[in-house]
Amino acid sequence: MTAGFFFDTFLLKKDNKFYGMTLTYDFLKERYLKYYDKLIVSTRCKNIEQEKGDSLGYKITEGENVKVIPIRNYNKIPDSILKRKIIKKEIEDILDKCDLAIIRMPSVIGNIACDICRKKNIKYKIEMVACPWGGYTNHKNKYGKIIAPFMFFRTKYSLKKAKEVIYVTEKFLQKRYPSKGKSISCSDVVLDKIDDDILKKRKNKIDRIQKSDKIKLFTIGSLDLKYKGQEYVIKALGELKKEGINNFEYFLIGNGSNEYLKKVIIKNNVQDEVIFLGTIQHKEIFDRIDEMDIYIQSSLIEGLPRAIIEAMSRACPAIGTNAGGIPELISEKYIFKKKDVKGLIGILKNITKYELKEMAKYSFEVAKRYDKKVLENKRRKFYCE
Repeated sequence: MTAGFFFDTFLLKKDNKFYGMTLTYDFLKERYLKYYDKLIVSTRCKNIEQEKGDSLGYKITEGENVKVIPIRNYNKIPDSILKRKIIKKEIEDILDKCDLAIIRMPSVIGNIACDICRKKNIKYKIEMVACPWGGYTNHKNKYGKIIAPFMFFRTKYSLKKAKEVIYVTEKFLQKRYPSKGKSISCSDVVLDKIDDDILKKRKNKIDRIQKSDKIKLFTIGSLDLKYKGQEYVIKALGELKKEGINNFEYFLIGNGSNEYLKKVIIKNNVQDEVIFLGTIQHKEIFDRIDEMDIYIQSSLIEGLPRAIIEAMSRACPAIGTNAGGIPELISEKYIFKKKDVKGLIGILKNITKYELKEMAKYSFEVAKRYDKKVLENKRRKFYCE
């Protein structure tokens, strides 16, 4: 059986080969090839020379039984309107090669694929991973704000009509984009066995913290997506510094251009407090998390952030905004409103070693819900039926 995978992300093309940040061959093989014989990946692509940020984290997408057929006429947001008929024809031709479709939403390509599947009676399953309203209203491209209302209602319609949906959140996306069909809640995260020694090591690390030590804050996410909200952590550090509090360092992990954030750093006079680590290979990310003290998800929009769950699986204390599914993961005490610099400052100023230990325990217990075996059982039922 051949499954088609449809989404709006970008793959990088080099020497006629395709590379992805999340859509890697290893991920696709582990996630889908255990259920389907072949997989056709259909999304946008651009030449690697067009990537402005760090491309080191990209890995090969194609491999045995995984083929990329890109949507070549969808490169910019206006294309979704101006070239809609051509894009629709591309998607239709690809669907003709498939027995069923896996459609990741929200996406322009996904909405079109849903329409075609219903029209041609092709079986399809939707993976709902984020909120289009938040994504497009906070898009760095001005056209994103223009099509935000369209994408909001278009996605609601697609989800309403879908017979099978898997949501990454437990409540948030289900409430905003309900489906009349069969649906389950299952995070997109992949965690191996969670060992109790992880929590012990984290508590020992907290015990070793001295008053003179810098508390290492960190965020994992694209640097050029403003809705990830790193600028508000930087502003908080600037305000703390004005008060004479400079015992925090902020580490930023991720790809994309950091030019905007550099300007925010200079404006807030925290050049010595903010460190860019660039892209880190996923196999090394957990070692880096173990070196840090507090994870911060300062997003303006989110589904259910994989990075938070991965950090919490290392018993890392976590702080986050009230965006999307973040409050489903983090204790209410450590949630602050979107863009609320003062709220974040209040949390940071009042954290003690005792609270760090309690936060670590909380993180670890939450992460257990996302154990690989637990989620795999849910996915097997969803993709195989």
